[in-house]
Amino acid sequence: MLASALLITLLSSACAAVVVFVLLSVRRRSLTRAAGAFDCSAESGSRPGTWRLGVAVFGNSSLDWYPVFSLRPHASLALPRSDLEIVSRRAPGTAEQYSMLPDAYVIECRYDVFRGSPKTVRLALDAEALSGFASWLESAPPGANHSMGRFT
Repeated sequence: MLASALLITLLSSACAAVVVFVLLSVRRRSLTRAAGAFDCSAESGSRPGTWRLGVAVFGNSSLDWYPVFSLRPHASLALPRSDLEIVSRRAPGTAEQYSMLPDAYVIECRYDVFRGSPKTVRLALDAEALSGFASWLESAPPGANHSMGRFT
């Protein structure tokens, strides 16, 4: 009797693990197939120095970031295009390079400055994604990005 209850518990746990794995895989695949999606790690705001692997997607008005290991359907971080700027770019430190994708650059972005509550976020992305990100910021319609100067 006890052995059958233990077997049922183990099989239920194994099935639940498989279902979660399949859901995570399907979610990641659907995110990466979206137009303008790229792999991007983000530094956790609650614990500085802790990087989370994710997928970022360019939108019309924001850059949406989704963590890979989450079943949440909405973006965990939405960076508004109208008030976003790249502050600095650097190579990852020796302690950081193991927690992000290879050949990644770390950029520090500032947003919500125009709204009066400035925030910063650090993103780690490869050279192609960084080039696309900078182009996406600069190609906003005139007057749509408050951080871009009129003649910059």
